[in-house]
Amino acid sequence: MEKSQEAAHVLNKSFHPLRQELIIPATLSNEQYADAWLSQKYKCKSFAADVPILLTSKGERVRSKSEMLIADTLARMGVPYHYEYPVTLNDNGHTFTMYPDFLCLNLRTRQEFIWEHFGLMNDSVYSSKTVKKLRTYAQNGIYSGHNLITTVETPELPLNTRYLEKIITEYLK
Repeated sequence: MEKSQEAAHVLNKSFHPLRQELIIPATLSNEQYADAWLSQKYKCKSFAADVPILLTSKGERVRSKSEMLIADTLARMGVPYHYEYPVTLNDNGHTFTMYPDFLCLNLRTRQEFIWEHFGLMNDSVYSSKTVKKLRTYAQNGIYSGHNLITTVETPELPLNTRYLEKIITEYLK
């Protein structure tokens, strides 16, 4: 289906611009879809005054150097994403909002992926919270490898761009 959509878009672009205006495509091109997806307005979590200011290459504020590395790699590889896009979840009848690190779009399949980076896995309290978060996601139909991407690191095993590029190619390209 996606090849025929792209073929229709290429065919439409081959027409004279005046004729293109007369054609109403049944589906959006990948570029139009990405633009519409990225134009969604949302409110991310606020930053505490004592949090260092870390900016991505696109000028977005993030909370860690690893998130900056992920955001910059996503942008460089042309993957649309939202930082800390609010997601409503349910836990035993209690509805609440979580702000995953990234909500990414695979343009080829038009599937959304939540991306969580867990950067303090050597901290036992942080690791326990991570397990709870992953269970909450699973209770809401969000599964690692299906619609959830997870990356982890410790001081001994830091995140690197080569690893990120492989993850992005596997799930988001």
